[in-house]
Amino acid sequence: MLIKTYHIQITMIIFSCVINAQSFDIYDESIYLKDYCYDLYEKKYSDSFVSYAQSVKLENTTNELLDPIIKLYSSEQLKLSFDILNSNNATYAYTFIHCNSEWEHSNIMQSEYLEGFFDHHIHNYNYSFNTLIPYIHFECVFPNEDINFKKSGNYVILIYDVEKNIPIITKRFMVYEEIINISMTVKKATLARDMYNKQEIDFFITDFKKLNINDPHNELKILIQKNDDWNDIISNCRPSFIDNNKLEYDYQGDISFLGGNEYRDFDLKSLRYYGKNIRNIDKKNIQGVNMYNVNLIKDKIEYSEEYIFKYDLNGKYVLSVSENRDKDIEGDYALVNFNLDIDKIHDKDIYIYGELTNWDVLNNAKMTYNEKTKNYYGSLLLKQGYYNYQYIAVDRNNLFRIEGEYHETRNEYSIYTYYTPPWRDYDRLIGLAKSTSNNLN
Repeated sequence: MLIKTYHIQITMIIFSCVINAQSFDIYDESIYLKDYCYDLYEKKYSDSFVSYAQSVKLENTTNELLDPIIKLYSSEQLKLSFDILNSNNATYAYTFIHCNSEWEHSNIMQSEYLEGFFDHHIHNYNYSFNTLIPYIHFECVFPNEDINFKKSGNYVILIYDVEKNIPIITKRFMVYEEIINISMTVKKATLARDMYNKQEIDFFITDFKKLNINDPHNELKILIQKNDDWNDIISNCRPSFIDNNKLEYDYQGDISFLGGNEYRDFDLKSLRYYGKNIRNIDKKNIQGVNMYNVNLIKDKIEYSEEYIFKYDLNGKYVLSVSENRDKDIEGDYALVNFNLDIDKIHDKDIYIYGELTNWDVLNNAKMTYNEKTKNYYGSLLLKQGYYNYQYIAVDRNNLFRIEGEYHETRNEYSIYTYYTPPWRDYDRLIGLAKSTSNNLN
């Protein structure tokens, strides 16, 4: 009996050590609580070549174009997938970080918002097949039998290298509760000065009495987002009218967004045939690596008073391969070259922008101006698929869209409602609503 007890204790100690070996300090200062791929070339983790993540996608398992949002304690799941551009395997694990409505660390511990083990190895991976650039494709689906969420709110999934104990990827998602009801309308701006370039959001909230909300001005936090882009939001929305059953948010001008323009696109599903907006494709040896080199048709910004409709994915992209191949492991990578034909902008920098850059201003997406040819050029390493993108100007981290503003542009808007009474130590996501401006054109 003593020997059996001793054996069980030793087994539990070993098991505990294995679990603890996976843990990562979620409060590490090097972690960004946003969509981010960590450029290990710039960090002093290793003197040798270190692989990095590409084609990071966080998708609803029902539909890959849905925003990464799931309902608390539902059967809904999210799938995170990514490629490591290296043929040498490494061990990766994931954990979760709960955030407040402003994407900062919540004042609650992992044991309060996670059910199950906090850290998990990623066991689902496959090597690329018949591609010029070798990579390993990784996937994980959550929540699962080992991990679930106990609280609603904003979350970040963190992927890290177990051996080196360094972050690889952070990606945002949301877990919500369907407690209140939000009815929203997207319409042409009310104010005369905004009628031709802005879209106005009006909405009202009902069923808020279910939570005994007595001070909606301070207990509710409302955030409105355009096209899943966290750089394009309106926050701190306060009700314009309150009665016993309804909170109204109806302002002239205060809750309105610049319409923007439809995104540009290109079709890279095939590397044998030229898809939409592809000028030519060839193979090159670039810095000692054989790869596909793709030149897009030259872009021009033509400012027009009239809106021109074209289909887009509101800035997103879809990984896909033609010729009936597996997009996960048979999709190849190509250096895609962008060319923008406009005069030089002296006080701002030009960047390629969209989901393909994590909705972020990235150094490798910065364009260079060619004084001889009088145009901007830039390149991104991208996996085969269908892509949306646009060009933006940046001045001291302020973003300026330079492709026109039209009230008819088709956009998607999301309203997120957080409940944070004075006695609660986290922002509880109690309702959301989505609508589009498609009927404005």
